[in-house]
Amino acid sequence: MGAHHKSRFWRICRVSFRRFRISVWLLVLAVLGAVVYVNQVGLPDFMKRPLLAELKARGLDLQFSRLRLSWAQGIVAENVHFGPADLELSPHLNVAQVEVRLNWDALAHLQLQVDSLMLRQGRVSWAFAEPDRTLKELSATNIQTDLRFLPNDQWALDNFKAQFAGASIQLSGVVTNASVVRDWKIFQGEEPASRSAQLWQDRLRRLAETLERIHFSSPPKLRVDVRGDALDLHTFNVVLSLSAPGAETPWGTVSDGRFAARLLSADTNGLSRAELELHAVEAQTRWAAITNLSLEVHLSSVDAQTNLVKGEIKLSATQAQTQWAEGSNALFTATWTHSLTNPIPIAGQGQISCDFAQTSWGSARNIELRGDLKTATDASLVSSYDESWAWWTNLQPYQLSWDCLLADVKTPKLVADRMACAGTWQPPRLVITNLEATLFQGQLSAQADVDVATRASHLSLVSNLDPHRLTPFLPESAQGLLAELAWPKAPKLTAELSLVLPAWTNRAPDWRAEVLPTVRAQGAIALEQGGSYRQVQVDSVQARFLYSNLCLHLPDLTLTRPEGCLQAEHKADDLTRDFYWHLSSTIDPALLRSFLDESAREGFDLFTFSQPPAVELEIRGRGQAPERLWFRGQVRATNFTFRGEAITRVQTQVEYTNQHLYFIETRIDTGSRYVKADALTVDLGAQLIYVTNGFSTVDPMLVARAIGPHIVRDIQDYQFSSPPTARVYGTIPLHGEESADLHFDLTGGPFHWWKFNLPQVAGQVHWSGLHLTLTNIQADFYQGLALGWAAFDFERNHGTEFQFAFSTTNVLLPGLMADLSPSTNHLEGRLYGNVAVSKANSDSWQTVFGYGDVHLRDGLLWDIPLFGVFSPALNGIVPGLGNSRASAATASFIITNGVIRSTDLEIRSTGMRLQYRGTVNLESQLNARVDAELLRDMWLVGPLVSTVFWPVAKLFEYRVTGNLADPKTEPVFILPKIMLLPLHPFRTLKGLLPEDPNSNPNFSPLPP
Repeated sequence: MGAHHKSRFWRICRVSFRRFRISVWLLVLAVLGAVVYVNQVGLPDFMKRPLLAELKARGLDLQFSRLRLSWAQGIVAENVHFGPADLELSPHLNVAQVEVRLNWDALAHLQLQVDSLMLRQGRVSWAFAEPDRTLKELSATNIQTDLRFLPNDQWALDNFKAQFAGASIQLSGVVTNASVVRDWKIFQGEEPASRSAQLWQDRLRRLAETLERIHFSSPPKLRVDVRGDALDLHTFNVVLSLSAPGAETPWGTVSDGRFAARLLSADTNGLSRAELELHAVEAQTRWAAITNLSLEVHLSSVDAQTNLVKGEIKLSATQAQTQWAEGSNALFTATWTHSLTNPIPIAGQGQISCDFAQTSWGSARNIELRGDLKTATDASLVSSYDESWAWWTNLQPYQLSWDCLLADVKTPKLVADRMACAGTWQPPRLVITNLEATLFQGQLSAQADVDVATRASHLSLVSNLDPHRLTPFLPESAQGLLAELAWPKAPKLTAELSLVLPAWTNRAPDWRAEVLPTVRAQGAIALEQGGSYRQVQVDSVQARFLYSNLCLHLPDLTLTRPEGCLQAEHKADDLTRDFYWHLSSTIDPALLRSFLDESAREGFDLFTFSQPPAVELEIRGRGQAPERLWFRGQVRATNFTFRGEAITRVQTQVEYTNQHLYFIETRIDTGSRYVKADALTVDLGAQLIYVTNGFSTVDPMLVARAIGPHIVRDIQDYQFSSPPTARVYGTIPLHGEESADLHFDLTGGPFHWWKFNLPQVAGQVHWSGLHLTLTNIQADFYQGLALGWAAFDFERNHGTEFQFAFSTTNVLLPGLMADLSPSTNHLEGRLYGNVAVSKANSDSWQTVFGYGDVHLRDGLLWDIPLFGVFSPALNGIVPGLGNSRASAATASFIITNGVIRSTDLEIRSTGMRLQYRGTVNLESQLNARVDAELLRDMWLVGPLVSTVFWPVAKLFEYRVTGNLADPKTEPVFILPKIMLLPLHPFRTLKGLLPEDPNSNPNFSPLPP
């Protein structure tokens, strides 16, 4: 029993062991089969469902080809797809393998909990449609990362690596409430039916095209760290950094570039921030080449205004060069605020500084520019839109203020030591509050403003710049004017200018027609140290100016020189071209020589002023219309010379109109003598001078010397010892003599002409063209009286044709003959006579024709050689008979071809009567016959005695020849020569001999 019982026990044990062993092996075999199954085929559905539910609870909706158990990796999902698979145009994440790591402690407690996912060979793609509906995509490949699931629905992304557009990406981050990520719109996917979806498609397409054109010299490195709460995007913190040793992009090339971005979530004050940094050793773009580029951007939200962003930027470069400019050590900083939906700032301020900048227009150093921007406060201006503002509407919603500073500014036409400017824009008004410049060794200060709505503009400036330095900016006409101006110190200018600019929409305005009528200007200009124009020096110049309604007004132009000053008022109308001058001057008029032509300068050379004349003129006229010129004024001058003749004083009123120049109440003083006229009228059109009521007490030779040497030659034979009194009226031609018609009334003396000396002469002179007429001539003629007239015809190139007639009464013969022949020493008698020349020419004495008669009373004539030929013989017969007093002498004569012929010259005396018949020419050559009748005029018996002594009278019949001064007598018969030999032996013998033709002097003919 016992043994049987024992044996049965061991048999049961053996059977149980065998069965257990078989069960274990079956179990092992089943486990091995299950493991092989889940490794090769995949987890069964009962195992996948709780796992997928766990992942979905974590926020992941995995889609995979199979989920299997790997011997080394554990649970592995293959060909995993995250996101909706049925939408082509949404972002997709595809991973070759996803290793699902479980929490074994939780599993030990029969709880399924996924601790992490390990993604291998992942790929993110975002498809987009081309215009032709073909699909393209952007993708990040070779994704390797660990995704840890932390308590409280947190995800931690570790060791994320990927390749995107040739760049190596490293990503890390932590996301709270990560399960909400699956609800983000970006992972929901929508067909591009809406406008926003289409916009995203366009952006992706442009991004893809851009990435295709970017090439790196070596793969860049991109590091990204993301942390935040999926429930609120504002809580995310993103840190991004990118380094690229070299890159070629559509915008240029970059060398040693580094980029960093930080997106910081809201702090305790609810403010979020973003920071961007960009650095590059060199950057070459189609716009610029930059060395040591540095860019820093800071963006942050605004307290209590979630729709606004506050930004800060700092941009610097050691060197920057563009096709328009280049600079060094440039720095740009700015702060601004803008809306999330509009990147254009609504407020901000910025500053630019640069050590040196150069453009095609010029260069500058130490450049500083600061500006402030804010939105306009006037709601009406912000909301309204006026098309007339044109491009100004872009600035309408804003208010601006700025200031800038530049040093050492150089351009081809301008060099400035310093320039500064400040201004504001408060719509609709643009204001330049302060423009200052130090250039051209001077200073410029200006202020300006423009009302954009009305286009009204205003400018005020103060300047002492040298205008010569502004020549390159001026038209050629102004350049020519400035070239003739010089000054030791530049003029000082103050000015106020206002105008209305042309419409902003008018691209080709007519500035003269539209703008010039609106110009208003006023100011002053001063040359404190004087200057020169065409080498004319002045000590100072001052003037105020006004310009309005196209009219210029200079109310008080003042110009000073050592000898005096010029004060003037000027008005000019640009529309009508009318002008007005009022001048008051005590400056030497010789200064005008520089502004006149050579012929006009000669007129100034005739004057020499010891004291400048005082001139006051009022001038009106119109440009390009000389017939509209008018002026009026007065001239006063003292102590000057004209053609070397001293003038004590000149005073006249002057007026010009219609090409007529009037000198009114003119008076010229030379010591105690003077010349005056009620009016002198110069007709410039007819080239005539009209004299009205002229009066003179000056020496005619002074007037002749003042007129010219040809007048001196014409009148030098007519001399007044004491200046005569003359009254003048008539017409004087400015050129030639044909139009002359001048009348003189002369009274004065003593007067000298040829050999005549007269104590008093009076007469009238009429100068008419080439004709000169002397009428009503009256003269005190050697204690007698002479009356007469004369006429002269000054034919050109043919001598002077003349004629005259004179009569004399009661002329004292001794005085007359003393002037005519100083050798006569004892003459007496009173002379009466008439002489008339009906035709003559000054070229030859042989052209003289005329007639006359002469009478002598109670005279002694024998000392005249012509009449004293018988005195010695008669005195030899009866002492004193040859020198007896002539009771009368008469003669009549005619003049033909310059030869005076008389047939009735008769001299009566108590002793004898002489009768002459013959000729004498104007060269004083005689050819006459003389008869002497002895005692012919004895009382009562004279005729009888004369008849008785007729044979004796034949002894006194002579032929007279030779010269008037030394006549030669020869008896007609030979017997008188023999009878007279005892009386005058030597003279008689001389007379019998032939005459020496060189012994007779020739007298000059009488002048006309």
